[in-house]
Amino acid sequence: MGRNILCNKEDIKPGEKKVFQVGRASVLVVRNGEKFYAIRNACPHQGAELDKGFLGPVARSSQVKEFCLEEHGGHIYCPWHRWSFDLETGCSDHDPANEKVKTYDVKVEGNDLVVYA
Repeated sequence: MGRNILCNKEDIKPGEKKVFQVGRASVLVVRNGEKFYAIRNACPHQGAELDKGFLGPVARSSQVKEFCLEEHGGHIYCPWHRWSFDLETGCSDHDPANEKVKTYDVKVEGNDLVVYA
């Protein structure tokens, strides 16, 4: 696993996303508050570029007529079919057992944003 310095952490503002080329992979980095997430920039369904989608919450339900919205900006939505993916786990909210986006370990080291891939 290689260490890849992407940018200064302040180059990505809270709520923003940015694409980086890491080796042969297109990696999407998202900043949600002070947390950073890195996932492959391709929907596993049909390959849409996830950076073209939007960040948002996801609705969860435990009972009929009852739901709650999870953390705003914690999911990325595919621009083609609106499938949503959890930024932390990469799991799809539509089919969490089978559809998943590759995630990468991302860290802030000093002022540098570093991804390990």
